[in-house]
Amino acid sequence: MGVCCYTFLKFIVMIFNLLYMILGGALLGTSLWMYLDGASMAPVTQDIEGYNYVLYFLMAVGAVMFIMGFLGCCGAFQESQCMLATFFALVFVLFIGQIGAGIWLKTNEERFTKLAEESLAKSIQHDYGFNDLKTQAFDVIQSELKCCGSIGPTDWADSRFNGANDNTMEIGIAGALGSYNTPESCCVSKGTTCEIARKLTLSALIAETIYKEGCAKKMLQLMETHSYELLGVVGAILLIEILAMIFSMVLCCTVRRIDHVKA
Repeated sequence: MGVCCYTFLKFIVMIFNLLYMILGGALLGTSLWMYLDGASMAPVTQDIEGYNYVLYFLMAVGAVMFIMGFLGCCGAFQESQCMLATFFALVFVLFIGQIGAGIWLKTNEERFTKLAEESLAKSIQHDYGFNDLKTQAFDVIQSELKCCGSIGPTDWADSRFNGANDNTMEIGIAGALGSYNTPESCCVSKGTTCEIARKLTLSALIAETIYKEGCAKKMLQLMETHSYELLGVVGAILLIEILAMIFSMVLCCTVRRIDHVKA
């Protein structure tokens, strides 16, 4: 009975760590792809200060997960206490790091909101109409989220889309004579009404046929809407890591007892 339980535990630890290696490799590969192919990935968010740091963090986590899975799998197969203990230590460090990262993200929500607004505003000013990828991305975001601009439609006033250049952007001069256009994707419905409504002036009220909410706020609201699903995934990962630490330590102790018996 004891031998069967030991074999089953060893098998479970090996399977778990093999999956951990695959997940770690997938995370590492995806992060590297996003970093190296930044022109096509995250066309809006790539201007956010710290975006690359997030990718560096994900690459590091992926690499650590791969190494952890390798150590755990080999440790279980070869019944190596050293490898199993190292695996336990790495999982514990990763577990604490994830808890710390979650706390840091929660306490810096306002900073990320501001960074999102600044990033979107920067792309609106410089890239819309001149960078096809970002133009398409913005049109999709504005149409799907029913929003306009970063904070609101007036963000489009000081943009290259409306003929502004770096000098006028710097001193805050809007389009010619204070008038400006918003993209068609800012319209509630397309057609003649949209063509008229999207020609705006800074002093006039924005028509009801133009979305008034900014996309930065809408994007954050979308993330909050799916926060429970995200928390569920994070919770499942943390639970798996706790089980991994328990199983690896139990197996390590069992191997140690068996070695003592053999001795």
